[in-house]
Amino acid sequence: MDRDIAEKRLEDYNDVFADIFNNLVFHGNQILEEDKLEPFPTEAFTRRADGGFRQGNGDVRKVDRRNGRYRLIYGTENQDGPDNTMPERIMGYEYASYEEQIKQFMAQNEKEGNRAYTKRIHDHQRLAPVVTVVLHYGGVWQRPRSLHDMLEFPTEIEEEIKPFVADYPMNLVDLATVPEEVRQRMTSDFRFVVEYLACRNRPEKMKKFMSDNERVIRHPVEFLEVMSELASDGRYKIIRNQLIEQEKAGHKKEDLTMWKIEDEIENRGIEKGIKQGEWLKMIVLIRKKCQKGKDVQETAEELEEDVSIIRPIYDLITLHPEMGDQEILSRYQSLK
Repeated sequence: MDRDIAEKRLEDYNDVFADIFNNLVFHGNQILEEDKLEPFPTEAFTRRADGGFRQGNGDVRKVDRRNGRYRLIYGTENQDGPDNTMPERIMGYEYASYEEQIKQFMAQNEKEGNRAYTKRIHDHQRLAPVVTVVLHYGGVWQRPRSLHDMLEFPTEIEEEIKPFVADYPMNLVDLATVPEEVRQRMTSDFRFVVEYLACRNRPEKMKKFMSDNERVIRHPVEFLEVMSELASDGRYKIIRNQLIEQEKAGHKKEDLTMWKIEDEIENRGIEKGIKQGEWLKMIVLIRKKCQKGKDVQETAEELEEDVSIIRPIYDLITLHPEMGDQEILSRYQSLK
């Protein structure tokens, strides 16, 4: 499954979505109530320079509706890599959310025979605020954080004109650097994602996080999809598939915790014979596929392995053709 899709599927749950905003954006203030959230269109149409329209799709959008009226509109945007245009993209998505509200008011007024004509909407009609957060799954964001960061002001008149150029700062969260006290107050499955990102390069902390955590995972299938993508470890996907098959067979669903996942992953490693010699053999085979011009998908299919297992080794071989097999293995193991 595509990483972006996996992230969206987990974030789309109301308890996860509310947890993200209440703890990562609103500093622990419980602003969002999960039972008050409804889906909101994610399509964004922005006008191109030639007068036509460009369509984009946001990640997850939800609306807090009270008494039939929008109270607030929220959105998440997932970012795994760098993007120098992120502030402009957020402007487009939020513009689309405001425009959608205007269209709904206009349609309502038309239906009631009470058009506002050139005003578009009536004086008493107000739009709900839109709040968007960029969730950065990488390290520390080094790219523009506001529209002003994207602009090159003429040096000699910068101070004079800058106050008149509207800025557009982003709400951005570097998930890997969320402080421990913030992580601890999170209540949804997304806490496990943030905890993983915070300690994935610290093996001892990772071991403790996996083995000591007995909190039940509420959305195990979607959580395992995200973990499979983040860890590039197909064993998470195997556990996910087992859960799906058990559910199809009508078996009672057992509670899943991080320590159970760790135990299952280690057992999978033993069952699958994940030992140094076998990994070296795998690296030799992947290198031969690379030399024949096979892409990562073809390589995975021909070796009958999950692409999430093949990809890290494939990338190391193609990026560092000078490395020997043992060095590739060492690098791969350090990534895990």
